[in-house]
Amino acid sequence: MWKDRFLREGNHRANVEVDDKTAMLEQQQSSAMPQEQTQDVSLHVDVPVAIGYITRVNGAGAVLRCPLERFITDESDDDMLPAGQIGAMVKVKVDKGYVFCTVCTVEMVGDASSDTADVILTVEFLGHGIRAPRHPAGMIFDRGISAFPMPGAKVYEVSVGDVEAIFGINDSNHMQIGTIYPHHLTPASVKIDSMLGKHFAVLGSTGTGKSCSVALLIHRIAERLPNGHILILDPHNEYAEAFSDCGEHFDITNLQLPYWLMNFEEHVEMFIGSRMTAEREVEVDILRRAIHNARVANAEGVSKDKITVDTPVPYKLTFLMEYLEVEMGKLEKAESLTPFLRLRSKIEELRRDNRFNFMFSGLLVHDNLRSIIGQILRFPVEGKPVSTIDLSGVPSEIVNVVVSVLSRLVFDFALWSRGENARPILLVCEEAHRYVPNDKQVKFESTRKSIERIAKEGRKYGVSLGLVSQRPADVSESALSQCGTIIAMRMNNERDQRFVEHVMPESAQGALTSLSALQNREGIVVGEGANAPMRIQFDRLDDHLRPSSTNPAFSRDWQIEVEDEGFIVDSISRWRSQGR
Repeated sequence: MWKDRFLREGNHRANVEVDDKTAMLEQQQSSAMPQEQTQDVSLHVDVPVAIGYITRVNGAGAVLRCPLERFITDESDDDMLPAGQIGAMVKVKVDKGYVFCTVCTVEMVGDASSDTADVILTVEFLGHGIRAPRHPAGMIFDRGISAFPMPGAKVYEVSVGDVEAIFGINDSNHMQIGTIYPHHLTPASVKIDSMLGKHFAVLGSTGTGKSCSVALLIHRIAERLPNGHILILDPHNEYAEAFSDCGEHFDITNLQLPYWLMNFEEHVEMFIGSRMTAEREVEVDILRRAIHNARVANAEGVSKDKITVDTPVPYKLTFLMEYLEVEMGKLEKAESLTPFLRLRSKIEELRRDNRFNFMFSGLLVHDNLRSIIGQILRFPVEGKPVSTIDLSGVPSEIVNVVVSVLSRLVFDFALWSRGENARPILLVCEEAHRYVPNDKQVKFESTRKSIERIAKEGRKYGVSLGLVSQRPADVSESALSQCGTIIAMRMNNERDQRFVEHVMPESAQGALTSLSALQNREGIVVGEGANAPMRIQFDRLDDHLRPSSTNPAFSRDWQIEVEDEGFIVDSISRWRSQGR
């Protein structure tokens, strides 16, 4: 049979080729090493078995033809990984080393009941690997193809050692977050510097394990880098318990974010809002003059010529009120008072509302910017590199302004940090579609600008951005496209799938086809943080390290009667006091 002859001849040539290379490498090692060490040197070289050959090649991948009997035989090598399923890997011999590929489609041609049936595999190129016995991984792997295989080239199964050399690197710049699909024998590693230095995104439908995966990433980073500086914007108060041992938690009861930290655009959103009226521009102009005069009047240690309406100089709200009163006294027409009265009314409202005490308390007038930065950004770390900001208690009408102030605080501090003590900072934005929406609404203008600026310019100043969303199609494309590493979990929405495919940092069509088929805790990692696109199963976190985002147990809870109604009183009390 031609197939038997093909396999025998191909495997014979492969064995001869490997034997020759083994002999050459052993001879080089023997001559290069001292005589007393030569006896201890042993070079392991896998002898691959040909499973088929290439019939067509293009710039992104190839088509393979393999005998069906090769995939249904009972004989198997424990060290070799079968290639006959979606997401599996194969390798093709080229002049120097092997081209590694991932299987995208599997199709049978011919009659399965006879020995004429073949399997057609469509594969994508992952990269080029060259054996390096002295390298810790045993192989040097690079993404991209330096030598394309030719039609007729033999195709081989990959070994566990091959997969470990590509994905399982474990050094100071790598961290292991899971295991490689489909056999889950090889640890999956990501490159820390590449993932953080060029931003990352975790995307997936609700209930897929997205929050647990984010918690896993942050825990692994904190374990490897205990003196990091990580800020998590947490809109549902999910992460406080997960990082109780290595982080500081802030909510509206202990968060200090004084109003004078806002830039002018944030002041406008806070005091005037997004309403479009005929007098809006008049109010904006009045507010600009009032804030600038207030900052100049209260500036200490800074040249007043350098003070702008955005300079973070403390000022008193009473000065704003007095300024408005003085300016109103200069007017001749009563109808011209309306913009002034509206601004004064808004300021008084914010001062009286207890929900805004973390921003508008009279105790926040003094210059405490140093302590604010130190606490939120963890300077010094003192064993707690993570800060979680609970946004669930922040009034909904100003939550976008709070997110804008926090993200801008991170960027501006990094921008002006100098010297050997300057440190990179990671900002993780949960529910990113809420704060960096694709829809350019006036309401989120300052928030979107702050986060998009980090996405576009943060790398230059040591600010890393992590975007997390269950609705990726609603996230700003400008921000998401800057994420060099994307971790995509299961997505059932076709619109989200198309959007993720559009912003993927590299070609990963084969991996993307399985997005809707991923299990919980599974994800596809592509981009700068991975040596090659990989489908992984995330490691399982201990219960006390997981975020509090589990689904309610209806089948259990609705079988138990609530006998103590005191919890209603407690809930109402917390509701009214806006406390947890």
